[in-house]
Formats: sequence, C-alpha cells, structure tokens
Amino acid sequence: MSGASTPFRLWTPEERRASLDNALAHWRDGQDLWVYGYGSLIWRPDFAFEERRLAMLRGHHRALCLWSRVNRGTPECPGLVFGLDRGGSCRGVVYRLSGAQVPEYFPALWDREMSTGAYLPRWLNCQTETGPVQAL
Repeated sequence: MSGASTPFRLWTPEERRASLDNALAHWRDGQDLWVYGYGSLIWRPDFAFEERRLAMLRGHHRALCLWSRVNRGTPECPGLVFGLDRGGSCRGVVYRLSGAQVPEYFPALWDREMSTGAYLPRWLNCQTETGPVQAL
C-alpha cells in the first residue's frame, strides 16, 4: 500500500495521454474494447456502451489499498479508497465499447480514473456468463 507520506502530484495531460497510449498499444483502431469496473464504474460509467455483463475477475480482490488525495481526501489528509490487490477474486461489470467510440470516450475516462497515476491499467481475463473476455 502506498503511504500517506508519498508526495502528491496530479499527472499532467501529457502524462495521462502517454499512459492511455501505452494501455491501448495493442488495441487495433475500430476494434471493440471491454472495460472492467469494480467500483464507481459499476454505477456511473459515464460512457455509452454496446453491452454490459456481470464479470468475475480471478486473481485480484477489492481492498482499501490506495491513498486518495482527490476523491476521498485532500493533499494534506489523504483517505483510503478501493483498488485491486493480488489474490482472491472480485465481482464486477464489463462494458463493451464499440471500436468507433474508443477514441471519443477513453480520454475522458482516463482523465477521471488516472488523474494521479495511482492505478496500473492492465488487460485481464474476466469470466462472464457467456464466456471469458479480455478487459482493460
């Protein structure tokens, strides 16, 4: 868990864009993309989606393991928020975005979720009722 004494800094727009470009490096333009949500993305995705499925992520669990100076605290008094930690499993939701929507919706999603770079975006296999999907 990152400590409360870690210096706080919001990522610059350039740092967020570089992170987004890195996360989408193997995505092909026009290809549909799945996004996994285990917290606020479940009840407030803030993007249109083609499909929504309940999903199980194995190998990770929700844990109060991240200090937030944005959503649940201040730079002087950070608060704990949920992140994904190794081990166990986590129920969540996967959303399928049409490939045409990815360039439109992802910059805003990155601004919302990646303001400090605390989260490490990964492509993970999620189990759904109709089969596995690989989601970011």
